Amino acid sequence: MDGWQIDSGRRPSSEPERRGAATYLAEGLVVLVLLTSFYVKSDPAQDNPAPYDLLMAGTVALMFLFGLRLPRGLGWPAALWGLVVIGFVIGGFNAIYVDRVRPSLMTTVYLVGSFIFLVSWIYADPMRRITQAMWAYTAAATLAATAGVAGYFGLFPGSEIFTQYGRATGTFNDPNVFGPYLVAPILFLAMKLSQAGSWRALWMAVPFGLLVLAILLSFSRGAWGNLALAGLVFFGLTLATSQSAKQAMRLIGFGALAALIGLVVIMVALADPKVSALFAERASLTQSYDTDPEHGRFESQARAFQMVLEKPLGIGPSQWALINKLDTHNVYLHVLVAGGFLSGIAFVAFVIVTHVRAWRAIGRREPETGVLIVVFAAVAGHAAEALIIDIVTWRHFFLLLGILWGAVLAIEFRGRARQPIPRTVPRPAMFAPARADGFQI
Repeated sequence: MDGWQIDSGRRPSSEPERRGAATYLAEGLVVLVLLTSFYVKSDPAQDNPAPYDLLMAGTVALMFLFGLRLPRGLGWPAALWGLVVIGFVIGGFNAIYVDRVRPSLMTTVYLVGSFIFLVSWIYADPMRRITQAMWAYTAAATLAATAGVAGYFGLFPGSEIFTQYGRATGTFNDPNVFGPYLVAPILFLAMKLSQAGSWRALWMAVPFGLLVLAILLSFSRGAWGNLALAGLVFFGLTLATSQSAKQAMRLIGFGALAALIGLVVIMVALADPKVSALFAERASLTQSYDTDPEHGRFESQARAFQMVLEKPLGIGPSQWALINKLDTHNVYLHVLVAGGFLSGIAFVAFVIVTHVRAWRAIGRREPETGVLIVVFAAVAGHAAEALIIDIVTWRHFFLLLGILWGAVLAIEFRGRARQPIPRTVPRPAMFAPARADGFQI
């Protein structure tokens, strides 16, 4: 077998394996796909796929064609997503805007397919590939952030295309997607800086500061809250899993340094009157469009829940925003109203199972733990932000889920393989004893 092919019955190893040319070519292709995730800007009136989508679809087909296999343990998350899709299909029979059902279903199936592929890909060589994926993601986010900052300050002619309503969007259509896209790379660079063993690693402070500035200029309250929560989870878990007092002190020292960098970036940005004015406006917990008694976000969510009670099987995907003239701005309600209780319960179950399994995997303190904490913290931040925005179509959310589940399944399988096989029948003394690694001979 090639080094990048997966046998579903083989234990994923944390040890380096022999890799051939096919392995490096395949890994290079996946890195290229992830690098293109920075650009998703398109005409909002059209459903044209981004370069990332075209490359991802082709890569998924190619990898499985050449032998990439599904890992054991993928059944539960895949089954839960399958129930979400089935609920969407059933709800589609009640759809008013039937022409919107098929494109939405195809998008969901594609995103779930990309999730399954990424899980399988990471699982094959978790430590190596989770690091590759996060570096590629971070490089892509830096490109998007550079465009957003340049656009906000008008650093070159035509750069205004990277802004919207005075907010940085970078290479995204929406600042509320652009901002959350930067959260995981910020945490990843924070982890790398906290582990730095020499002054040369301080170059990472430059993209770190750039990403923090870009998320500030997105003026997305959800992204700010996402980063704050994810940062707390990252710091807390990293501190809790520290192997020594020295490592813990280094983390605390870096935390203070990161806070200082962030504070300096924010203070410099707020020196610009345009930035400070918009910051003051966006910093409040609620806006007028949240509490409007007729067309506000909260009122829309109440109407959506009422619709769920009237249509427990759902009304189909991409329907409520057209019917209500305003989306739910809550992914849990969005899934519930689209696919009914079947999709809603399955999606909530997936989110809960994801957090529980990842939490347990982090507690095993495997080689992947550091990066796994980064991804887990980002997913937790997104799950919380999902209460105020719909994230079920965000490509980078499925990227994070794929990385997370790939590492979790690998760690779980490795842990089970280390456990001794229980004896159900006493063995005669003439039989050989158990080996030191716990397996019976």
